[in-house]
Amino acid sequence: MLTPILIPAYEADPELQETVTALRRMGFTRIVVVDDGSRLPKSLLLLNQLDGVHLLKHAVNLGKGAALKTGLNHILLTWPDASGVVTADADGQHSPEDIAAVAAKLRSNPGNLILGSRQFRGKVPWRSKVGNRISATLVKLLVGTRLTDTQTGLRGIPLALAGQLLKLPSNGYEFELDMLLAAKHRGVPTLELPIRTIYLNSNSSSHFDPLWDSMRIYLVLMRFTLASVFTAVIDNAVFAVAYNGSHNILLSQLIGRSVAVLFNYAAARKAVFLSRGPHKDTLPKYLLLVTANAAISYVLITLIHDRFQAGVVAIKVAVEAALFLASFLIQRDLIFSRKQGEATDWTSYYESVPPTAKLTRKYSGGALVRMMRSAGVSQGAHFVEIGGANSCFYDRLAEEFRPSCYEVIDTNRHGLDLLGRRASAKVELRQESVLELSVDPRADVVFSAGLVEHFDREGTRRAIEAHFDQARPGGTVIITFPTPTLLYRITRKLLEVFGLWKFPDERALLQEEVRQVALGRGEVLEERILWPLILTQGVVVVRKRPVERLDGEGSSVPVAARTGVLPRP
Repeated sequence: MLTPILIPAYEADPELQETVTALRRMGFTRIVVVDDGSRLPKSLLLLNQLDGVHLLKHAVNLGKGAALKTGLNHILLTWPDASGVVTADADGQHSPEDIAAVAAKLRSNPGNLILGSRQFRGKVPWRSKVGNRISATLVKLLVGTRLTDTQTGLRGIPLALAGQLLKLPSNGYEFELDMLLAAKHRGVPTLELPIRTIYLNSNSSSHFDPLWDSMRIYLVLMRFTLASVFTAVIDNAVFAVAYNGSHNILLSQLIGRSVAVLFNYAAARKAVFLSRGPHKDTLPKYLLLVTANAAISYVLITLIHDRFQAGVVAIKVAVEAALFLASFLIQRDLIFSRKQGEATDWTSYYESVPPTAKLTRKYSGGALVRMMRSAGVSQGAHFVEIGGANSCFYDRLAEEFRPSCYEVIDTNRHGLDLLGRRASAKVELRQESVLELSVDPRADVVFSAGLVEHFDREGTRRAIEAHFDQARPGGTVIITFPTPTLLYRITRKLLEVFGLWKFPDERALLQEEVRQVALGRGEVLEERILWPLILTQGVVVVRKRPVERLDGEGSSVPVAARTGVLPRP
């Protein structure tokens, strides 16, 4: 299988070789084991003799986080085509079946961080049960997400996040908690997949130190508190000096807060929330919060001082301690959380489709039928809809064209299952990513609606190319996508303000971006903007080129021959 498996190992037990052997039997051909400075590495050396296993070594023990980063770096350089990486522990706690299940979950949700979560039922070592409960509570506060198992080593990491994890400073067990924070503040959704809880010999083989490693992990969780304490010390010290000299609460508040902000912004952004958001996005919101916080603090200090004649510095400390939690939550969810990179939750969308979608789908379906007829699509054609889980166009197109075969390709299993329950036997459901499709040029019509805009520029190019790879020479390719007209921008902004926007990773595309890729593979028959949709959609209709340009010897070359696959007769 293409999904690489990464296993950090230190003084590995025989169970590691059994796990690796089982994974190879299951078809995994990319397995990376990182020996983190083992003193007795003989058992690991045996792994290096197995096909498909890559053994990397540290000269000394650097920590689990360092081993994971070494493996991630190797995978990013060796297999840049992978959709992600699955990490597993070396002590036999993760069964090969659960590792394979996480890999499958990652392939179907390539933009998500997948956690193989133990359920902690039955006989569980106390240090594992208590430690996880404490960290789960603290992570809920810090990350804003309730997770069953925050310390699991079985994870599916999307490739885009893997590259960012190499920049984290942590090298021990705390690296895995930092990973959760990095995912949160880079807009990567976290999904949990229940796995078995396996402890061999009461987990005696674990190299986790209950005291030292727990302290390092909880220090990660307490960084905001520590940063806030240092900020408060700076703020109140400067305030006290300024107030003693001026006896002016407002002036002293401004001076103290201005000095403290210089430290707190950098500490919160880099050390606490691990945010890499651009300053132009985070700094204005942060300064607005500081201003609002200072104004509320000033009003409360003044009111309490006038009412009770208590010491101003003591009142300030008490007031801002009360405002601490609100400030933390706002910074966590509104300032340093990167919503733009978050992946769309398609499962939730399929379960509760907005009522307005019925009207837009009816119009879009009619527009597709008209364009297909204009392009010469005939009865009994072979259709492929990419990104069509729970397709809203299948019924209309099946009625109009009576296709000989209707294939739907999508990564979302839930949406495919919904379509499978209502579609005919002629529908073929394929749970695959558009970025990893093999060339299969047999369809008369290949189309997508609302797909290619959910990637970066390179991903969009690859997704468009994939449409042509599924179409026969001379076949029709239709791609619809949001285009950033003024109407689109205004409508989307309003939906975002009121919390109704469901597609955070949608990137409105200029028609030129789609057209340029399409022209490399065929003839553009039609372009238009669907203005009745207030979230305006662009459409490009293309006929795939029957043959490529002449080669150097004057012979025509079929389009599919570039990839070694010829059209089926």
